[in-house]
Amino acid sequence: MNPSLKSLIANNASITAPGVGDALGAIMVEKCGFPSVYVSGYQVSATLGYPDVGLITMTEMVNQLTRICASVKIPVISDADTGYGGVVNVIRTVQEYERTGVSALHLEDQIFPKKCARYGGKELVRSDEMRAKIRAATGARSREEFLVIARTDALSVVGLDEAIARGNAYHKAGADAVMFMGPRSIDDLKRFRAEVEGPLVVTLGSWDVPVDAKGVGDLGYQIVLIPNATMRVSIKAILACLDQLKPSGDVNALIPMMAPLSLRDELVGLEQVTAWERKYAAN
Repeated sequence: MNPSLKSLIANNASITAPGVGDALGAIMVEKCGFPSVYVSGYQVSATLGYPDVGLITMTEMVNQLTRICASVKIPVISDADTGYGGVVNVIRTVQEYERTGVSALHLEDQIFPKKCARYGGKELVRSDEMRAKIRAATGARSREEFLVIARTDALSVVGLDEAIARGNAYHKAGADAVMFMGPRSIDDLKRFRAEVEGPLVVTLGSWDVPVDAKGVGDLGYQIVLIPNATMRVSIKAILACLDQLKPSGDVNALIPMMAPLSLRDELVGLEQVTAWERKYAAN
């Protein structure tokens, strides 16, 4: 059995979790040997054809998580936006997420509907309202292994001092880890780590900060999420494929760009399906 996310954090492991929006992406993350996979709210939103501005529902997210968790054995960390409402909505969100097999979710301190952290116009809920959501979330879980991560977007809205104050308040309210959004520099990362108690989470790939996942781990952050790299690379590759395909529809010219059919079949478990057919089918 793979170690739980909680045990990895307890052992001071530095966990890098690439983001995905579907089961195939999660399978590839696991195949490449990562210890965890992150279900990005932006990627799921994009998969359904929307920007990350709070348009997808908790049910849509749970449906996607159910497929993803069933496809991998490594711990799954998931975006849960604002908990999709008030404290009662947060309770139901935790219960539904936990049933999918997710190992951790993060809740953010924006008003509903939220906005992607890179977008302007974000607004924060009061700190006491967010603390109430954290208490509701931790009280709703049925397993102590299920982690509640409190995300603060305060840096880009009101500054680093408030982000630090909220991080500590969320930790004291019972959050298993605090997620720092929007660092502008390595100095921001260092100060947040120095002044906020408990395990910390940060994202990479959306901020112009010259540091990699190992470097962030060396600064003392336990979990590094890379939410959108796989999607952004995929978008560029698919558009290049379509541009080449459009003039003549010459599929054969695309073969150098393609994964082998055998790899495709391996990733989705065709060999296991074939074995079941041989074992159980009448003919």
